[in-house]
Amino acid sequence: MPTPSRLSFRVALLLAAAPLPAPAQAPVSVAPGRIEGTVALSPTVAMRKRRIRLYADYGPGSIPVPTRPVADELVNLVVYLDSVPGTADTAPAPRRLVIEQRNETFVPHMLPVLRGSTVEFPNDDPVFHNVFSLSSARSFDLGRYPKGASKSVRFDRAGIVQVFCHIHADMSAIVLVLENPFFTIPGPGAGRYALDGVPAGDYRLVAWHERIRPVIHRVRVEPGQTTVLDLNIPLPVEPSRP
Repeated sequence: MPTPSRLSFRVALLLAAAPLPAPAQAPVSVAPGRIEGTVALSPTVAMRKRRIRLYADYGPGSIPVPTRPVADELVNLVVYLDSVPGTADTAPAPRRLVIEQRNETFVPHMLPVLRGSTVEFPNDDPVFHNVFSLSSARSFDLGRYPKGASKSVRFDRAGIVQVFCHIHADMSAIVLVLENPFFTIPGPGAGRYALDGVPAGDYRLVAWHERIRPVIHRVRVEPGQTTVLDLNIPLPVEPSRP
């Protein structure tokens, strides 16, 4: 029977011969990708009722209704990813943004925001305004307030919020509240857009404008690579205001 000293010696030999455990490996980080492209707005002609004149004399009613250039609507188009898993903890902090009331118009007309953001509504006109919304995503009524005053609204629920003025019926704006920070408005002119830092994966890219149904494209983002996706959006021609 081996003595205790011999047993200790054998245990020491076995421990020395045993392979050392592999060092813990740091998780491999996957580089994000990028989506970029251009947006072209192509006009579509909507059917309109023919105007019938009771008298043959010439007048304002015989002048064709002018139309706004379709390209001007790029500032009212939002390109975004509708779902990006895992961004709740990495999204930037919500911001304080501004929609001005200027010349009895909301500026800008379209404002995309991250859920949780606050929007200021300053009055720059020499008249009272009363900003309100009845939208299910966010309803509010800021009451009347004069030039130089400002009131704010926090948007905590994703969705489309249509904004109006109780005093001026032709004033309108839209706040598009989104769940993740991957959204942008195409630049003027060439209509270029880009979404940076997108995690690798498969997504639905949405082009949203108030006058059309959302245009949706499937897009795949590879780690560290740029995916190019050009968009052609059919937009109905809208008459301009006289």
